[in-house]
Amino acid sequence: MKILLFVFISLFFIQCSSEIYRKDDFYSQATLKAEREKFYSTTINQTINQSLSLPLTDSTESKYTSAFWAMELLQFRNEITDKAISNSFTDFQNRSIAFQRALMEVIYTLYQSEFVDEIKSLLPKINNSKIFAMCIHYLKEAEDIEHLKRYTEIFESKFMRPEEDPIIKMLNYDLNTEFRHKLNTPPLIDLLKINFGSDKIVIYSFQRLNRDYPGLVLIKKPDGKFLRDKSGEIFSVPQLARAITDLPGYITNGNTPEGILSIQGTDVSKNTFIGPSPNLQLVIPFEVTPEIYFHKSIDDSVWSFDLYKNLLPESWQDYLPIYESYYAGKAGRNEIIAHGTTIAPQFYNDKSYYPFTPSLGCLTTKEIWSEETGRLVESDQLKFMNALLQFSELKGYLIVVNIDDKHSAVELREIKDLILLAENNL
Repeated sequence: MKILLFVFISLFFIQCSSEIYRKDDFYSQATLKAEREKFYSTTINQTINQSLSLPLTDSTESKYTSAFWAMELLQFRNEITDKAISNSFTDFQNRSIAFQRALMEVIYTLYQSEFVDEIKSLLPKINNSKIFAMCIHYLKEAEDIEHLKRYTEIFESKFMRPEEDPIIKMLNYDLNTEFRHKLNTPPLIDLLKINFGSDKIVIYSFQRLNRDYPGLVLIKKPDGKFLRDKSGEIFSVPQLARAITDLPGYITNGNTPEGILSIQGTDVSKNTFIGPSPNLQLVIPFEVTPEIYFHKSIDDSVWSFDLYKNLLPESWQDYLPIYESYYAGKAGRNEIIAHGTTIAPQFYNDKSYYPFTPSLGCLTTKEIWSEETGRLVESDQLKFMNALLQFSELKGYLIVVNIDDKHSAVELREIKDLILLAENNL
């Protein structure tokens, strides 16, 4: 049987050799030096400075929100942005939810402690759970944790029961003092041994609780063995699960949520910042029907907690962080994929994740493009996608899991022994 399998895989690679992704085949005009310089200049002068110099009205809200996003991308602020941000708070209650969220995102990203008083004064007036949770997270470093819990209790008493709102449920967990200082992760080996069926692959994205550091992505074949590279080593590629905002995963545009995502094939994005390299399509609960998520016909057409819970090994079923993707989907998050990048890494050269570039919540790999030719120089995304070519059908799940809170990139040596043990227990 093993000999036949080897022959099949060998033939498959021969048949698909023309489909193997090669760096020289990919080009992005946006990565040329002249294009990047033009983009940087136009973004600062027009998208940011010009837009934020306008009075804030209903008709200019969209210009402001575009400017806020550009500020995050470029990690840019100046006197014009500072004044516009400050003025935006004076009219906060009259602005749309979309504007309020964009404003909270940009101050969380670039003004971490400068608007504490303004946020505290707004809290009693906010009735949207997403905006409220963003405010609470903004205050985490400035306010006593018990005060934040009290704010949340008052919000719940006025507007809802926590079990009715996925964001408030996860916020309450985040405000647990013990969780903030220690991860009580269930046995990782139980997650490594998980079996979703003989036709399913499992991709693991091992991350830190602190997403300032890259994680590591590995692939488990349907037979339960982990994919190896040509040298016989366990295949792995570094992968960043950090959003530019660094907000929690259950909030839109926050970090990639922890938990189980369903694999839905591959695609090529038209987004200039993602670039032309192929990406892995993923969905979370509520984004699609259970039938699509589970890759099969099932009786349940409506999502329930138990549908997701039953995917997990018993030792993980009471561990709330692994349900973050479930609650993120219930709260409305979507379009979380695994992709490359054409964003200039120089925007983040003072960050611990450099030369990776953060996203709006997707999983990103390192890609370095030539500013002279627009061609790929280095691409972990292509390594990852080439590794997936050996599977005739991409069905299965991608599990994002925080293994601890060390302040360093995840390395294979940290989890290799557990992987080998999981394989030996098949």
